[in-house]
Amino acid sequence: MKTRRTFLKQSTTAALGLLAVPSVLTTGENRTRKTTRSILKNDVMIETIMIGDEFLGLGSISIGGIELRSPRRPMFVEITTPDGIRLLNYRLVDQKITDDSIELIFSADQINDGLMEWMLHTVRNRRNLSDWTEGPQPAKDTTLKLILKPLTREIGNKTWQGFTYQYVYNSSTLPIYRILDRGTWEIGGDVIGNEFWMRSGVVPSKVKFGTNKDFYSSEWYLPGIENPNIFQFHPLQTTLQGFTFTTSSKGTLLTWPNEVKHINSLFEKEEGKSELVHYHEHCADLGHELKTSPVEVLWLPGELTEVQAANIYEAAKDVIYDILHENAGLKRERVTTYGVIEEWQIPDMDKYINRAMPAFIAAELKTVFLPNECQNTMNVYGVSNMCCNIDYKIADTVGEDNMRQLCKKANDAGVTVEMWGNTAISSLAEMFSYAEEKPTDRLRRLPVEGSVMEVVQKAQMPWIRNASNAIEADHYTPRFCALNMRDPDIYAYWMKCWKKLHDDIGIRGIFLDSSFNMTSNKFHHVQNMNAVRKGGATLDQLDNLGYYRPKKEPVKGIFSQYPAHISMIRDMQEMGYHYTGEDIGVFGVHRSGPGVKMRLDCMYIWTDCIATFEPQEIRNLGFDPLDVLFKGLAYRMSWFVFWDVDKEKLVPVRGKDDEFPTFDFFKAYNEVEPYLYDREILENEAGVLYHKDNTYVLWAFSDFHHHLPKSSVVKTILSGKSSRMKEIRASKNQVYTYTI
Repeated sequence: MKTRRTFLKQSTTAALGLLAVPSVLTTGENRTRKTTRSILKNDVMIETIMIGDEFLGLGSISIGGIELRSPRRPMFVEITTPDGIRLLNYRLVDQKITDDSIELIFSADQINDGLMEWMLHTVRNRRNLSDWTEGPQPAKDTTLKLILKPLTREIGNKTWQGFTYQYVYNSSTLPIYRILDRGTWEIGGDVIGNEFWMRSGVVPSKVKFGTNKDFYSSEWYLPGIENPNIFQFHPLQTTLQGFTFTTSSKGTLLTWPNEVKHINSLFEKEEGKSELVHYHEHCADLGHELKTSPVEVLWLPGELTEVQAANIYEAAKDVIYDILHENAGLKRERVTTYGVIEEWQIPDMDKYINRAMPAFIAAELKTVFLPNECQNTMNVYGVSNMCCNIDYKIADTVGEDNMRQLCKKANDAGVTVEMWGNTAISSLAEMFSYAEEKPTDRLRRLPVEGSVMEVVQKAQMPWIRNASNAIEADHYTPRFCALNMRDPDIYAYWMKCWKKLHDDIGIRGIFLDSSFNMTSNKFHHVQNMNAVRKGGATLDQLDNLGYYRPKKEPVKGIFSQYPAHISMIRDMQEMGYHYTGEDIGVFGVHRSGPGVKMRLDCMYIWTDCIATFEPQEIRNLGFDPLDVLFKGLAYRMSWFVFWDVDKEKLVPVRGKDDEFPTFDFFKAYNEVEPYLYDREILENEAGVLYHKDNTYVLWAFSDFHHHLPKSSVVKTILSGKSSRMKEIRASKNQVYTYTI
């Protein structure tokens, strides 16, 4: 075929070190695909695919001659507006090339035939009804830009080559709030032989693909319940680890969005297919412009052993997390030894103060978690449980003085008291805030004045509303009413309450419950930004009748909760709080994840997470609980230490007879924790070595000799003995420190 489309101007190709090589192939539908290959100045080859004037997406991508993805499914976006309008038939209308980037600019058609995201009062989706004979029409004043930039980055003392890609959407007529980025990534152009590492609480975290019959999905599916489909997409930066890590005999591939953005992701390999699909929903507020985060694609050639891959994984995580935390203005939290009082009834504060806290202090546990001691439906009304807040004030049944005494005892011993919290209010609080015309004493009501409900009644948008305008509650309906933390009055009140808990009561940490679903991954929907009244509509009210739908509907709004979630963490850290989330993502310490069985083959990826220590399960799997306890701490994965309220003792699992084999490892961890940086797993996983400045910490998983660069004083932490030596004869389950 003689005709072709070249994406790079011939006059600039040589100057840029870029190359355009056309080729053609025929699809199974006998439509001819035209491909153009562009070579960036760092030897990254990116193929683009078109059929006629229609742009299908990116095809094959290779670095140093190694394919990083299969071209079978072109990599591009899917865009649908909340009004059910879908974009299609993208056409290249312009291109801009500089030394550092290629910009491809597209127009598109629109088709108005989809279900709207917006819902009726009946909680059913509206349909976008149009003339079905018209077919696709040009999307007026609408463009999409794809930006490609070469990139080189240093990670783990190695140079990675790659590029970034980013989409920029602009339209004066079609506002959107998310772009679905669809691509597949498989080293060698085939996923078989690839191993995918993605820290997960619901499916295995390390998966190696052996045949086309293999199936994998990162979604959360729970068989046996009424609705088994829990999460299809997970928040990449709050539920997942924030990046992808794929390794094979050819090398290692890393992808990650390098900005703090609301991104929901799904990774899936279909049975019978040889591709691993990466879906990313790049989300924002509803608007006429949406810029996705640039996504870095980085490649390191060469086969790695499991230990080498684990070291590279950790080095990459440190680089990525440092960048994202700096981007967000957040401090990186570090996991500590961790005690838990989890009680689903009104507490006996005398036992907490005089029995539980002294036991935690004696075991040298540096953080102690408490359940929600603020006003909730359990401790105020005797219904439901402590997760359903009435307000963010210590309940009378708990007592502020008792809480002060408990926190003082902890703080004096260098222990952080962390308390449960969330950003939802019980539906009882909402209902009980509206008194009958002539109130009686049939129902005990808390005063509205000075409460969260007083703020709710004055705020402009106090609740997160779903697309039908119902108050959002996730799957907790009808118990929860989710607060809209984007509302300045709601945000200010929540912060004021937690400041009092910090400054006056002495609480120094928060465990943010449902951080992965309620706080970070919700959208507030507004169907009429110019509404003049609140409430619903009923047929028996005459002033609700007699109107047609206007030709032009009111301006709508959709607001992501993610910016407020990040601001909450930042402002609470500045207030003096340590942040723990119910997630296993990028920010904070992570109090979530699977049982020990799903962690044993990959304990090195669970840094800054807390897990349940299950001695009987460990023995059933053929391991020694003492070894597993030691190895978890060596990898900076802490263990829950529960206070059994009935037995009045510290236990690994509530309600069972098992005990911890020792508390000495927790004490050793506390002593060396300030130096646990720059981790290196030693060959054959004999142990793990850390260092900060010139202080080194060695955790031994077996007996071996560890040579030192020069004679040094070595301390054996568990015995407390020190001696000078040139070589450590390390013993299993011992910890050593030395200075060079």
